[in-house]
Amino acid sequence: MRRYRFGWVAAVVAGGFVVAVVVSGAVAAVTDDGGHLWLLTGVLGQGPGGWATVLPMVALGVLQGWGLWQILRGRSMKEKAEPAGDARLLRAVLYASLLFAFVPSPWWVGILEDALRVALVVLLYRVLNRASTVVRTVALVAGVCGPVAGLADMVLDVGSLRLFGLPWLVWMVLTLVAQGRDGRWSRATVWFGAVPAADFFLPVTVSTLVPDGLATFYWISIGSRAFEVFGLVWLARTAHELGSRPREPAPGRGHDPRGPWRPALAGTVAMAVLVLVPVSDHVPGPVTTSRACERAEDERRWDASAPSITGERAFVCEVRTSGKPSFAQGMPDGRLIVYGHRLCGAYTRADPRELAGLRGSDGLDPADLATLLAGICPRAAATLKAAAEAEQRELLAWEAAQQRECAKVPRHRPLIKPVKATVVKSPIWPELPLQAYEEGSGTDPFEDDLMDRAQENDLVASAPGHLIVFAGTSVRSCVTVETYARRPPMETKGWAHVVEVGYHSPEGSIVLHDGLGSALLPDLAAHGKGHYRIRVHMSRIPWEGEERGAQRLLIMSYPGRGDRVVEHRSRKSP
Repeated sequence: MRRYRFGWVAAVVAGGFVVAVVVSGAVAAVTDDGGHLWLLTGVLGQGPGGWATVLPMVALGVLQGWGLWQILRGRSMKEKAEPAGDARLLRAVLYASLLFAFVPSPWWVGILEDALRVALVVLLYRVLNRASTVVRTVALVAGVCGPVAGLADMVLDVGSLRLFGLPWLVWMVLTLVAQGRDGRWSRATVWFGAVPAADFFLPVTVSTLVPDGLATFYWISIGSRAFEVFGLVWLARTAHELGSRPREPAPGRGHDPRGPWRPALAGTVAMAVLVLVPVSDHVPGPVTTSRACERAEDERRWDASAPSITGERAFVCEVRTSGKPSFAQGMPDGRLIVYGHRLCGAYTRADPRELAGLRGSDGLDPADLATLLAGICPRAAATLKAAAEAEQRELLAWEAAQQRECAKVPRHRPLIKPVKATVVKSPIWPELPLQAYEEGSGTDPFEDDLMDRAQENDLVASAPGHLIVFAGTSVRSCVTVETYARRPPMETKGWAHVVEVGYHSPEGSIVLHDGLGSALLPDLAAHGKGHYRIRVHMSRIPWEGEERGAQRLLIMSYPGRGDRVVEHRSRKSP
């Protein structure tokens, strides 16, 4: 412990973490509740169950504890910090990169991480000056390419610029080649840096070995977390050992006087070829953003010829726009689709225990899966279709019942012959007061205070070119509309409220509606432009099986001058 600057602190923290992981693992195995274990290790997805799930996570936790020891212990007490300016600055950037790896990642942290990556690439280019200029230059270009593409993805929404992570892989390989020949770092440090490169091919390997079930995503998460530990350890040890004096390469290591750039580039080309084989569909790639999905949906809404969002793209967009599951929001589309098909398998099997496990492991409510998976899962699509058909049948039955109830209400018998009498077939249930507005009025319907005036008698109000009728937004209304050539006799018997107003029609069209398309009544302007009197009758009617009931509404229109409001029968009248 005394060999390192912070050895005792690192031992206490790492040991405490390992103990917490082991205890959480035992609790998870006994109670089948792995919430604390998932929280400690950061593993996502559903494992095979029982000890088969817990043991790999505990092993990962022990590895993470070892990583904490490597990171926190600091440099060896036997070594002195290198005084060179570039080396000191590189050490600071390495430690800052480690710090940002342990903090949450809002958008501004992502920008700082990209800036640190650029600084790290440039400083390693300067510090690793014993390597070939060709190797260092290629590494510099590849290393800067990744952060720049990440910034472009964030600002310009162009995820395809990430080039499947290949620039990062090229930079890592060439940097390790240069680091291994530099002489300041131990062989273990270089090998620890080589391990994370395998994460590039992890989705392909796991998808091949575990072709079905949520276990695929679980093992991908386990592997990625393990590789992440080695990546952080490489950063830490690179910083710790930066004070070591450069050593000459040991004899017998196969030193090539032509420099290491040829084998390094050959290895890089080989890896690039692997990326281009068909199985590379599982390699990290573009990330479709919620903004791109919303733009596509808006385009389809305004352009009927635009293609619909279906299939795997529909699933990806549902995840991006719904924000569920939260951990998958930054996941590349290819990996997300693999995960979606695993969820489809769980949904199709309909194992209650497996579905319930999704709530704890992935934060997914089983009730939400059908909507989430409909684009890629036939069973989920069939469930949604059946639910929609059942809802449609229920709606049609409800509307038919409404029509039957309105049909039971006695029809109004006009005392004189109307020009036209219309019994609205279906009861209306407007979401807003009924309004008629004619553009030729020359007034703004939102600034004429007509709504306030309608509330004075709680039924109807008018202004030139603007009419409001309170049809009742909390109950259904059975409506009859009648237009006359002359003033009809007054009728108050059987009505709870009767109010008459004057109305001037500048265009000859008085069509009441609620503005949302759910209620549209016949035209009241039977004689075109001119002055009308509008008489509105309202009474409550019982509605079988419901306490609130409904209301009966009779609207009359006839030619006549005068703007006076006449309340023939008020709600308070006996």
